[in-house]
Amino acid sequence: MMKGMDAPGVPAGFEAALDLVRSLWGEGRHEGVPERLVAWAMMVEAVDRLAALHGPSATAGLLDKLRRAVLDSPVGSGPGPLQ
Repeated sequence: MMKGMDAPGVPAGFEAALDLVRSLWGEGRHEGVPERLVAWAMMVEAVDRLAALHGPSATAGLLDKLRRAVLDSPVGSGPGPLQ
């Protein structure tokens, strides 16, 4: 989805937002919260916020694109096409 930070269509401030989210991983680890729970909570909150901002249909379309990107990514290939 986000193939490069300088790709067309990547909103200004995306890199800063991504850094903020990634910092939560470290904070959760420091607090003893398992990564899988942090990931699940982030996903639930993100989907809820996106649906509130853009509506259920647009969010469902985005999730479908995300599903395809995940399935097309080789296991263990690093960040890949999702960023």
